[in-house]
Amino acid sequence: MTMAAVRKDDMPASGDWKLYQMIKDNVTTLDAAGRYGIAVNRRGMCRCPFHKDKNPSMKIDKRFHCFGCQADGDVISFTSRLFGLTRKGAALKLAADFDLRIDSRRLRIVPTPHLPISEEEKIERCAAHYFRELCNYRLLLVNWREVYAPQNPGDIFDPRFVEAMHMLPVVENELDILWSGDLQSKKAVIDEIRQRKEKEVISMDGTVTVPVYYQDGSYARDHKELELFRSSHMENINCKKAIEAAIARDFDGIRLRKTAADEVLDTYGAERVSLVLAATVQTKSWDGRFSQQNKDWAFSVRMPDNRPDMDYDRRDAYAVTSHPAVLDGFINLARREIQERSKVSVRDALSHTPANTPKPSLKKDGIER
Repeated sequence: MTMAAVRKDDMPASGDWKLYQMIKDNVTTLDAAGRYGIAVNRRGMCRCPFHKDKNPSMKIDKRFHCFGCQADGDVISFTSRLFGLTRKGAALKLAADFDLRIDSRRLRIVPTPHLPISEEEKIERCAAHYFRELCNYRLLLVNWREVYAPQNPGDIFDPRFVEAMHMLPVVENELDILWSGDLQSKKAVIDEIRQRKEKEVISMDGTVTVPVYYQDGSYARDHKELELFRSSHMENINCKKAIEAAIARDFDGIRLRKTAADEVLDTYGAERVSLVLAATVQTKSWDGRFSQQNKDWAFSVRMPDNRPDMDYDRRDAYAVTSHPAVLDGFINLARREIQERSKVSVRDALSHTPANTPKPSLKKDGIER
């Protein structure tokens, strides 16, 4: 089906190793498992597709290893065994299925045309996407339940402890359904997650006018700017929630809508959106699902100052929790849109330059040049 998107003669035989390396740099075995409908639990385990496996015995992350049949390898060998393909055929299939193609002249990955998929396949892929996202959220809730639990009977409950106690049963039930439920139940959970994300976002009518505050809390206190400091931090968190809601709304299980970043940029502006996305990549720079280009960009973005004696990182509060592979695509869209808008703003500024502005006089030694 999708193999038609990549022709074998697009890549010379001598360059096969570059094809393999590019695939491994851009797609993990965990990504491939989700793409091909293999459910992986919160511990990174799944039922091995290469032998009759009643209980999950395969560990999947960047590579894979089965503790039952001892199958082991990278994403290319995983796909090769799964579909009975040669190693090159598996690499070409991965390139096609993940919208990647090898340009034989430039030896780089470029987009391929999108091919239609069935509604059932979309639901399964969305289920795999939200399963991974909920696993991360559950780990966060477990941490909050332990770290922010009240120490004394008279203590006021921390909001994070309250959220953990309220949401843990909900999240664990949703994980069970996404793992083993029927198609209709999975769709209902997906819709519920999307609606929940939409409700978490403060109304996005109008434009946020609170400026990004770059100084730390100590500076803000000394200069009587604590309200601005707090307001900016809260808008960073709201922007994070808006990004998560946009991804939930505009991700169909395969790709993001091209306009996914537009509404968030309209509301929060390029500076704050860049800050939130860059903070996310910086705090998760170990994750190979973010492209090197986006990592390089993220570390070039200015961040608000942190006090050296803080025992927490302010960036953690507004780091986006969406699936990294999908979020990486959102970052690409946002960066592209920001660049386009900056070009438009420059053109507008030039078009409003008064026509009768006198040209600068070039004089030297009193003589007009």
